[in-house]
Amino acid sequence: MMRQTYAGPVRWIIVDDGPEAQPVTFSRDDWELVVIRPAPHWRPGRNTQARNLLAGLDAVAPDDHLVVIEDDDWYAPDWIQTVAGQMASAELVGEHRARYYNVALRRGRQLGNASHASLCSTAMRGSAIAGFRKACQRSEKFIDLDLWRRARSRRLFAGHRVVGIKGLPGRGGIGMGHRDDFRGQDDLDGALLREWIGDDARLYA
Repeated sequence: MMRQTYAGPVRWIIVDDGPEAQPVTFSRDDWELVVIRPAPHWRPGRNTQARNLLAGLDAVAPDDHLVVIEDDDWYAPDWIQTVAGQMASAELVGEHRARYYNVALRRGRQLGNASHASLCSTAMRGSAIAGFRKACQRSEKFIDLDLWRRARSRRLFAGHRVVGIKGLPGRGGIGMGHRDDFRGQDDLDGALLREWIGDDARLYA
C-alpha cells in the first residue's frame, strides 16, 4: 500500500479478528486508518470472512468508493489508481482471469474466469456496495460469485495487476488455491512468479 500511485485521500478500513491484535504501523500522508476488532475472535475451524466484511462495511458510507484489499495477496502499485478510473464507467469493477500462486507448493495457475472477478480484485461504489452487503449476509462462502452474478452495473477488465497468493503461514483459506491438490504450473525455480510480480518474488522465497 505504501507504493500505491493513487494520489487522492484514502481511508483504509482494517478488520482484524485474530485472538491477538496485530500492530499497525503503516503511515502515509492523506491516508486514514480505521481498525475494527470484531468479537468473538476467530477460532480454528471457523469461517469469519462474511462477518468481518460486514463489520468493515459498517464503516463505509453509501457514497464511498470501496476497494477490497486482502492481506495475503499481491497488488501492483497502480492497482487503486486503476480501479478508481474504472469506477467512472460502472459501479462494480474487477480484474478477470485471475492468477493464483501457492508459495508452499511452488505452483501457479492462470484461471479462466471471464464473467466475474475474485473478491481480492474487486472494487465498487453506489448500489454495488449495497449488493455486497447483501451477498455477505446471504453466504459465508463464494461471496464474489454471488456479488457479480446479481450486479447490474458491472465492468470486467484485463491487466494482471493482482495475484492471489496462497499457501502462506497462518489461517488457512477456503479457495482451491489453498488446497494441497491445487493444480497448475510447477515453478520450482520461481521463474513464473518473477514473471508475474517481478522483483517482489524474493519476498516469497
